[in-house]
Amino acid sequence: MLSIARLKLEVLANIRYHRRSLLAFHVYFAILMVTVLVPASAWLLTALVKSSGASLVGNEDLLRFLLQPSGLVWALLSLTLVSVAVFFQHAGMMLITTRDRNGQFHTAARALWYLLLHSKAILTLALIQVAIHLALLLPVILAVGWAFQYFLGGYDIYYVINALPPELWSFLACCLLASVWVLVIHGNLYLRWSMALPAMLLENRGPVSALNRSAELTLGTRRRIAATLLSVAAILASLPLFISWLFDGLGWTLFNILPANDRVVAATVLVLLVSYALSNLVAAFIAVSGNSLALLRLYHQYCLNEGSQEKVCLSQTNEPRNTGLFAVGIEVVLVLFALVQVTYAVQQFRPSEEVLNIAHRGNSWDAPENTLAAIERAIVDGADYVELDARHTADGQLVLIHDRDMLRIAGEPRPIWTVDFSEVQDLDIGSWFAPEFSNERLPTLAQAVELLRGRAGLYLEVKGAPQMPDLVPMVLAELRRLEFIDETILASLAPVDLAAARAIEPQLRTSLLVHTSVGRLAGQDVDMYGIRAALATPRNLNRLRAQEQGVHVWTVNDVAGMERMIDIGVDGIITDRPDLLTEVLQQRAELNPVERWLLRFRYRLW
Repeated sequence: MLSIARLKLEVLANIRYHRRSLLAFHVYFAILMVTVLVPASAWLLTALVKSSGASLVGNEDLLRFLLQPSGLVWALLSLTLVSVAVFFQHAGMMLITTRDRNGQFHTAARALWYLLLHSKAILTLALIQVAIHLALLLPVILAVGWAFQYFLGGYDIYYVINALPPELWSFLACCLLASVWVLVIHGNLYLRWSMALPAMLLENRGPVSALNRSAELTLGTRRRIAATLLSVAAILASLPLFISWLFDGLGWTLFNILPANDRVVAATVLVLLVSYALSNLVAAFIAVSGNSLALLRLYHQYCLNEGSQEKVCLSQTNEPRNTGLFAVGIEVVLVLFALVQVTYAVQQFRPSEEVLNIAHRGNSWDAPENTLAAIERAIVDGADYVELDARHTADGQLVLIHDRDMLRIAGEPRPIWTVDFSEVQDLDIGSWFAPEFSNERLPTLAQAVELLRGRAGLYLEVKGAPQMPDLVPMVLAELRRLEFIDETILASLAPVDLAAARAIEPQLRTSLLVHTSVGRLAGQDVDMYGIRAALATPRNLNRLRAQEQGVHVWTVNDVAGMERMIDIGVDGIITDRPDLLTEVLQQRAELNPVERWLLRFRYRLW
């Protein structure tokens, strides 16, 4: 078995020797991904989602979708396409560093053409592996789901996250056992088949034969293979972390010593951006090629160990490497790619000068959520809208409460729709946050509206449930009675709730809240989206802008996150800290355009 040190040296030697062709293939593959594989995959997966009767499946509906036949097919196809992309990339690197039957190394173009001709075999290899992994994983998922219902099904999930009841630890113990099972079974299966791709490529085998061949080669050595591959992966994964750390320190150092000259600072930022983008491209190339060649070298080693040298042609580094015409200038192409990447990043800088300050459940950083105290503080802190949660009691009173019960905030375990308002209106819902809020009581929607009237808008999330089928019409009737429809944005995680609201009040502004989704996000029949901050990518924002739909992000509570969201052009920020967002917006208002541009890179250069 090769030592890690020797394997590292041999892999680096191969990368250095074949670098032009490997880089060329890396570029070819990137172009293929962007122009063909990603668009085709997106179209196919979106079509599958539409087969379920919806253009978008998200939030609570996502798990139900994945357990349906169409959802299982979607998961199988998604993972297969990802695997095909990984296999394509690894296979190209392996072909380039291995001689063909004529004793010649493949050029990047020849390697790509070979893979396209054999794409059916690669797809089949990926499909077989993914299908077996999913078949073994499905019972585990069902078992974990049963354990969740058994231990935690009676609790609101938000209560579980915040209160950490004893049953949570029992559930986590089950999850730990399931994780160990998955790690052992699927890890062993991955190692068993780890040599299948090189066996299929270099021994001209079919997918099933390659899987069997890999099982033979790895028999009795899988622990050593695991240790080697994990070590290589850890080393390669540290590269982008090191680059980020290096440029972060370099950037802060330069910004502190540079003269107060906008042109000098802007030029420095541009140089740093190009250098950082180029370094990341090189690191990504080394990571992909390093993983591929480490696996190939292990395959070579096992073939040699069983005396089958004739099946494998090892790379040599003592002769000129025929790279092909395009690969000769690949370094220039790589720099151009870095410049394109930087240009694209700069174009995403679309700072919004009018960002809505939306207080999440009031100022829930300094006061208990969904209380009159939190609403008042949010208004004083400069909130444009106050986001609140609405449910109704058994006797039809609309109240502000996030969870399905008051267990977390008042110790009352009964679902809110099973109790009359008179039973809970005197409960202390503030002491859980701090003793000075012991006078806070469960507010009604009407009380909140009167406090907001003329001072801030209402961003009302309807917390629908099967036990409250009339919640939406009840909320709209109350808002109409209070004459507050025009000042309200109605939000929900469920598109069906917003559709029902639009049917009743066509002019009502609606916001679809999205935590996780599959399918087509843009183009839903809503005015705006309230998306999780992690989903607020330039690509998603561009799609939503094209539909002239607003974008609000949640929940952003730090200065760097607020600055980033403002810079990419969101329309509103939902935050627990409206006072902090007000400060950020005021500071930005005092800056000139160049200073704002530079401020962006203070928080988001790397």
